[in-house]
Amino acid sequence: MKQRHLIFLLVLLTLLIACGEARPTPTPFADAAEPEETPDTAQPLAVSITELVADPEAYADSFIEITGQYRRLPLLVCDSDPHPAPATWELAAADGSVVAIGGFGSQVRSLLPSNLTMTVVGVWQLFEGPVGCGKSATTAEIWYLKARDIVSPSPIARVTLTPTGSGTQIADVDEDTAVATPTDNNLTPTLTPTRPEGDDGEPVGTPTLASTTVPAPPGDGTSTSTPTREDEAGEPTFTPSPTREGDTGTGTPTSPPNGAATPTASSGSGTPTPTSANGGNPTPTTGALATTTRNPSDFDTVEFDPLGPEQPILELLEAEQAHLYPVIFDYNGAITITAVAEPTMNIVLEIIGPTSDVVQQANNTGNGGLESIVNAQLNTALDYKIRIYNLNDNEGDYCLVFSEGGGFPDTIKGRIEYGQTINNRIEVLGIDYWCFLGTADDNVSISSAATGAEGDFVVGLFGPPDFDSIGTVFQDGTIMNVSLTENGMYMIGVLDFEAGAAGYTLTLTKN
Repeated sequence: MKQRHLIFLLVLLTLLIACGEARPTPTPFADAAEPEETPDTAQPLAVSITELVADPEAYADSFIEITGQYRRLPLLVCDSDPHPAPATWELAAADGSVVAIGGFGSQVRSLLPSNLTMTVVGVWQLFEGPVGCGKSATTAEIWYLKARDIVSPSPIARVTLTPTGSGTQIADVDEDTAVATPTDNNLTPTLTPTRPEGDDGEPVGTPTLASTTVPAPPGDGTSTSTPTREDEAGEPTFTPSPTREGDTGTGTPTSPPNGAATPTASSGSGTPTPTSANGGNPTPTTGALATTTRNPSDFDTVEFDPLGPEQPILELLEAEQAHLYPVIFDYNGAITITAVAEPTMNIVLEIIGPTSDVVQQANNTGNGGLESIVNAQLNTALDYKIRIYNLNDNEGDYCLVFSEGGGFPDTIKGRIEYGQTINNRIEVLGIDYWCFLGTADDNVSISSAATGAEGDFVVGLFGPPDFDSIGTVFQDGTIMNVSLTENGMYMIGVLDFEAGAAGYTLTLTKN
């Protein structure tokens, strides 16, 4: 009898195990508070931003596609008990209508320039809840698009990356920001490359720039190094051309900072300053700044919106005018600034400290040259500004960008002229920007290609007045037969799809 019971129990146990293995994992019921997810195979409804703003309720919980120009929203900073809104950025229409977007926030803030034309698909929904800090948070109703996919620009390597500063690049994959699986009509893969590490755990591929000595900055600071081209003579002169971070092309004039130093003034700073790439304290070389007598304190000062890393600036600098950009720190505070202007301009780059002292300064190349402040370690708890002005008595365009240690090594490499081909090497996860002077109605073509077995290069074209993207950006290695619409400085961005360090060529042609 006991033997039969034992056999029965063994058979029953076997059946239970078999049934358990065959049973599919149950699908949880949808949360009633969340809109039902739209299958990936569904086709989004194309809706204009203007239509959404006019009647948001009409598209509630709809799977839609919208196109507009990218804008950042201010970050919510709280000492404790934060209540963030679900939307962290915006898309704007040509008529000024704006809609809020949620998802991919950490990626687009670090990686994409303002005013970039984007196409996004997602679910249009209403958020109701507290927004703000602690007890001061207020109940808000926000219509926003919960982004499912970024259709354009295509989800290239950098769109799925979030710098961590630890030497490893990871994707932000929470449910609000994970990249959706592409549909059949958009099979561009998303990439999540990692930055290789050395034996000591530090990232390999951090920009290491060949350098020449620049004049020692005012005070006790040590001299910085200026990136130089690795090419032989005959290549175009480096002249960076950044764009401003803001919705309009004009800043708010302010009075010059008290005690602002002239280029030849001596001011001390407790902030550590970088040494040259060759180590030690190199002997300063003679620069244009040594003989100039122009004083930026006498210039009209225009202060723009705060500027974060990897946000290129393209701006017109009038005669006897200085531009100020308050610095936003996203990483460890070690910043590298690169800038270039028109050939007739002799620009000065400065970092202005919390007490309006000149912490770091660069003016070493003369008219039309690339100026840079490399790896200046700043205190992220303090307020700094980037100042740029022209020693010559004329106006002109300039380009500027800064990168920060722990982020992406985006730099302005210099100027390129019509008919020239440049050979250069891109850093891991970086974007190289090249600037050129264009005239309205010029018809241009741009092409880039890898010089070796590594690299899959794509290009983007951006123009005045506000770093507007021109055509499709960062999807192809060539841009053909584009007609320019404005006179002024334009920027070409070069990006490696493989997110590695590789050599490339860049050719600019006037057709």
